Amino acid sequence: MSSGARYTLRQLELFVAAAEYGSFAAAAESMFVTPNAVALAVRDLEASLGAHLAVRQRAVGLTLTPAGVHLLQGARQLLREADDLYWSVSDNGGPLRGPVIVGCYSTLAPTVLPPLMGGVREAFPDVELSIVDGPVNELLTALFAGGIDAMISYDIALPAELDQVELSRTQVHVILPESHPLAGLDVISLEDLAQEPLVLLDHPPSGDHTLRMLARVGVTPDVAYRTPNFELVRSLVARGFGYSLLIQRPAVDVSYEGLGVISKRVVPTLSEERILISWPRAVRLTDRARAVVDLAHTIVPTQNWFPASD
Repeated sequence: MSSGARYTLRQLELFVAAAEYGSFAAAAESMFVTPNAVALAVRDLEASLGAHLAVRQRAVGLTLTPAGVHLLQGARQLLREADDLYWSVSDNGGPLRGPVIVGCYSTLAPTVLPPLMGGVREAFPDVELSIVDGPVNELLTALFAGGIDAMISYDIALPAELDQVELSRTQVHVILPESHPLAGLDVISLEDLAQEPLVLLDHPPSGDHTLRMLARVGVTPDVAYRTPNFELVRSLVARGFGYSLLIQRPAVDVSYEGLGVISKRVVPTLSEERILISWPRAVRLTDRARAVVDLAHTIVPTQNWFPASD
């Protein structure tokens, strides 16, 4: 029985390339065809689907219509499934092969991606793992557009339309310069820091999340500095510019300059944060992507997280 489809996978590949590159010429170069071949593929898709998919403007490039945006998401998923089918049949029960793209929240990336990449290389040498790091909002856009297979992040401001596996848990803690008068205490009261400057890690969504946590315990901080750079936060604290509240703790308690910082529990206790790997609920993971998710579940908990509360 006919499915009614009147397009080819190659047409979808060329359409996706045109949408991603924003022009027929750039897409053609990436796909080793002529610009006319890309344009023809898009026109044939439009004729088959009875819908206008894109608008070409000389100064702007290629802009997708609402129908084109809808097709782009479905085409990416279909191409992934076709690729997965190819590998599953050609391998015939052999080792996993093919591409997997994992996104990671930037401040987590130095801790979780290198060991994950090493684990994939050892366990699945024929899997081509690519990585993308950035703020969560950009990663979510890529995730729902099909640009990445899965995303590693904290469980902060995530949409409900995701399936998730918890990788680990860690505790929000304070960092201070090692010369700070409170450095000798085992636990630091946020009230004792209320009059001191806060160096805020402001890499979405972390900055707003930190301020909301403090508001819930009745603390209004004196935000002196904001930066999206995790190591700059630590360096400013080490130099005595203030304190900071962080979720992640590097294995070495020194800044880039070699100055010491200390990590301490706080009272009132702030939130315990979950580290997750997520993917769209509407998308079936490929076998190789599922294998990477399972491996992350094994590797990530072994890293140097600040211990969660007993």
